[in-house]
Order: sequence, then C-alpha cells, then structure tokens
Amino acid sequence: MMVVALVISLCLCTTHTLLLPTTARRAPAPRMSEEMDWREMRARLVAQESPASDTAGGSSYVYESPLIEKGSILLGGTKQAFGFALRQQFFHKSVMLLLQHDDGFTKGIILNRPSALELDGWRVWCGHGQVAEGGMFVGPENARGQLEINALHSLDGFLADRLSTKVIKGVSVTSLDGAKALVAAGTAKKADFWVCVGYSGWAPGQLAAEVEQRDSWYLASADSGTLLTELLRQAREPSAGAAVADNGISTWSRLMSGIGRNADVRQSEGSLADRMLTEWVRAHLLPRKPMTDVARAALSVGEGAVLCSTVAAESGRPADRFLLQDQFLHKAVLLVLTAGDEGEAGLVRACILNRPTANVVRFNTPGNPRRLVPFCGNRKIVDEVWLHHRSALGGQPVGDSGIFRLPAAEAAAKLMAGDAMASDFLLVGGVVEFRRDELSSYLAAGEMRVLPPGDELAGVWPRVWSLTSEEGDGISDGTDLWWVASQCGSEQLTAGAPSSLADDALEEWLKWFARASD
Repeated sequence: MMVVALVISLCLCTTHTLLLPTTARRAPAPRMSEEMDWREMRARLVAQESPASDTAGGSSYVYESPLIEKGSILLGGTKQAFGFALRQQFFHKSVMLLLQHDDGFTKGIILNRPSALELDGWRVWCGHGQVAEGGMFVGPENARGQLEINALHSLDGFLADRLSTKVIKGVSVTSLDGAKALVAAGTAKKADFWVCVGYSGWAPGQLAAEVEQRDSWYLASADSGTLLTELLRQAREPSAGAAVADNGISTWSRLMSGIGRNADVRQSEGSLADRMLTEWVRAHLLPRKPMTDVARAALSVGEGAVLCSTVAAESGRPADRFLLQDQFLHKAVLLVLTAGDEGEAGLVRACILNRPTANVVRFNTPGNPRRLVPFCGNRKIVDEVWLHHRSALGGQPVGDSGIFRLPAAEAAAKLMAGDAMASDFLLVGGVVEFRRDELSSYLAAGEMRVLPPGDELAGVWPRVWSLTSEEGDGISDGTDLWWVASQCGSEQLTAGAPSSLADDALEEWLKWFARASD
C-alpha cells in the first residue's frame, strides 16, 4: 500500500512533460544497477499518463512540478505588476537552477544569460540576482557582496566527484578554482564548464510565497540532457566583442512550451519587458567601451544649475540609468539643490521639477486650497523644501536659477498671513543623487545638458508651477515642459532624438508610481 500511495502522489504532483532527443554533451548513461533519481521516475509516470509521450531510446524530459527542491528549475514569470520591465530586468524570462534548498536558505543561478565577458580567460554567464556578482556586470559602484562563482559541468570520475557537488543526475557544480584544478590535472577542458557569476537567494518560505502569490515563477523539473543542450547552444553566441548578446528568451520559450505554457509564451512576445531585457543585456553583458578623456563639465556644476536629460544623438537612447533603473529621469528637468565638494566622488543632489503625481496636499488656509504633490526624487530628505519663484516672498536664492527656498515654518506663516498663496510653492520631499564623475559622463555623452540661466529659463518657471495645479485634464507626464525647457539656449526649435522604448518605459513608470493615488 505504501508503494501504491507513493506512485499516486508522484502522478498528482506533475502536470505536463515534454520528451526531447538528447544531443548535449553529458555524463555516460547510468547502468541498470544504478538508482534512478526521483525526477526521472516522475517523468516516466507522467509520460505513461500521456499517450503522445515516448520514453524509449535515452530521451530527455522537462515537466511542470509544484515541488521546490535542489535541482528544480525556475522559469521567470511574466505576470508581475510592474516588474520585471522597470526593475530587475535580468529576472524576466530567466531560467534558474536551484543549487540549494533547505530549511535555512535557497540559492539559484540563472542559466540563460550568457555574456561576452571573460574572467581569467574563462567565458562567464551572468548567474546573479543582484547577489555576489562583485560588480562584474553592474559596475563596482553597484556591487553587492563578494564575488561568488559556480561552474556547472557534466564530468564524472574520482577527481571531478571530489571537487564537485551533484545538483541533479548528470549535472554537478564546482568553484572556479575547482574547474581550474580539473583542467590542470588534464581531466577536463575549459569548454567542459559553464562559469556562472553571482546567484539569487531566498530566505525560508520566501520563494514559496513568490511562486504561490505573485506569479513570479513557474516551477519545472528537467534532466541534464535538456539543460546542457540549452547551455551548449548559448555557448555558441555571442563571441567576445559581439554587438548583440543572447537575451535568453528563446531558451525560456522552449522550456515553457515543454511544460505546456505555450499561451504564456505567445501572449508575452515582444512585450515591453522583452525589450527592456534586451537593453539590460546590451548594457551589462557586452564589453564596455573604454572610457576616454571624459569631459569634466560636471565639476563646475554648482547649486542652482538646471539640468535637462536628453537622448544621445549617437545611440538614440538615454543614459542606461534613465532607461533601466530610474525611468523617472527620462525627459526630466532638474534643479541642483546642493553640489557637495568638487571632487570626482562628490555627490550632486537635484530635485526633479516636472513629475506631478495624483497625490494631493491640502493647505489649512482660507479656502483649503489643494495642490498635486510632485515626485522630486527617490532619496527622501528630512526637512521638506518649499520652492518659489517670486522674489518678493524672500528666502534663500538657489544659485542664479531665479528660484528661492523657504523653511516650511516661514512658508506656512506667509500662507496664514495671506502674503502668499498655495500656488506659489513647490513642495520638495525628495532628491536624486549623482556622483560627479557619473554626471560628467552623461554630459560628455550628450545624455544631459546644463541649461543657461536667464530670461528664457525664467519663462519656464510658471509652467513648472502650473503642473501641480488640479485644474486641467488628467496628470501631466511632464514631457511638454521638458521640451520647452530643452529649447533654452537653442537658436532654433529642435526636435528630440527618437526614444520610443524609453518613452514607453517612462509611461509604465508613471502608470504605477505617479497616477495611482494612495
């Protein structure tokens, strides 16, 4: 009765299987006396339930399974609200192998993000989820944790077994040092390894919650032949220095189809998230252009400077940060509030002027006027800044921008006394931070420019303040104001370079973070 119950349980925990001919490099087939692992048994049980399946002749398999265990495959979902298009694009349509799953921790590495980069002469895959990649792909300034490298292989033998940990039958993992030792011993070649930098980690119960509640992942089980076939295919491209890298979507699509999720594949083809993933791969997994003599214009950018983000004429794109990370900076107008020191590492803090939101503040003054709250930056500041552009109201000038700042208490007193109106003020509760060397690179690349002060710029301020009025049709996306500001200092009107993907990403950000009122 126990055997019957086990077989029934295994049948119930699987839903769909795909049997594929094995073409990948893999360890020798197990002898009949070897113990068959549970995944293969489940695959055969599912295949018996499907008349179309064929288990003969050393086939490979992939099937959907609700089990989270070491060796499980996670297929990145496509139904999250605003991710992974705006954040963590590397997770979108990812294929992840769990190397560890126990009561204390779950660890997985992404398999379908091959890079054109090398480490000590070894081709590397981006296996990370913002953990332990040491800044190799995202830059040292964004590094999280010390570098960790996992080298997958299908080798067997005494030394390989001693230096490795088995993940599933036919697939093991070792460190980069372990891989080097196997090559030095003459028992392996570099081409026998897939070197994955970084990993993703989950606390106890976290992954289960994401699978069950958020549609972040689909769970599957696959054998070594299926996984190694895909890794071999990816290894053929891109070569070092390639102009376009494999974004891994084709691998994800094949495995999703294998577990019967064809509808999800079709419905998500060509989505914003697909396009954003391709840009993430371009920005992080291809060799970076060497930095030449970067203009040091940002070293002279001081308090009161007005910045306008633009699209670089050469690439037709905004800065990668504005496209992939902080979409609110695309087509933004910013006022520098503090410039810090003038060293390359000094921080420049600026507030965005053209991102009104649907949130409203009500003033406790006669008539209880209301104003829309602007989104001024993702770094909250302790003391709210009240800006105005009426010199008669006094206050501290912000450089030579023509804008003044007042302490909250003083601004409130002027409102209560009737010396000012709510429409005179712009409430700033956050800022954006730039490193000076970063800002220099944007200016040199034509991804930002400094607007000249003067009468033209002064004529922009009434338009800025009008954005936070509740009057009018809907919430402005701020791009009309950006266009007007971008013409300051130009001898003739100029159209901006095309940037449809960045425009779409900004629109997506506005939908989730600016237009939905709390």
